[in-house]
Amino acid sequence: MRTTLIAALALSLVPSLAACKRARTRGAAPATAAAPTAAPAGATRPPPSPEMRTLSGRLAFEAAHRPTGTARVEDVVARLGRAGVALADTKQYLAATAAASYCAGGRTADGLAIAICEYADAGAAAAGRAHVERQFAALDAERRIVVRGATTLTTTAPPGVAVTTRATAEQAFLAP
Repeated sequence: MRTTLIAALALSLVPSLAACKRARTRGAAPATAAAPTAAPAGATRPPPSPEMRTLSGRLAFEAAHRPTGTARVEDVVARLGRAGVALADTKQYLAATAAASYCAGGRTADGLAIAICEYADAGAAAAGRAHVERQFAALDAERRIVVRGATTLTTTAPPGVAVTTRATAEQAFLAP
């Protein structure tokens, strides 16, 4: 179970790290949450800002540009805790991997990995869910994504592990 999660997290970082290397060596823009759009004829794309050229810079950018009007990670973690689903060692994740604005999560004592992502709006959250399901289809049997407004709750565990914890987390997340 731990090996699967580590492999999934490592796999999710590969495109981001590759983008950071390209940005340093050739001046290419790093991977972003949205697909690049074509510039109007005659227009040039500005160079990436310094904070977007490194992984740590990207994480800082995401933390500084969180959306408003949606459930924040801290609020969801507190809600889960009140329902008895405590996350150990909550950390920020690279949101661009999930086409999100900001993501963080952790693991429960019984091994359920939880990621909470904030999006600009409900449409972006639905698109982010579809993106993750498409890009990381190998985890479909172990992963579930629940959308509430512009926030998603992703749970990942091998089949049969943390079933009760997953159900409790999803109910707490979806409760009004």
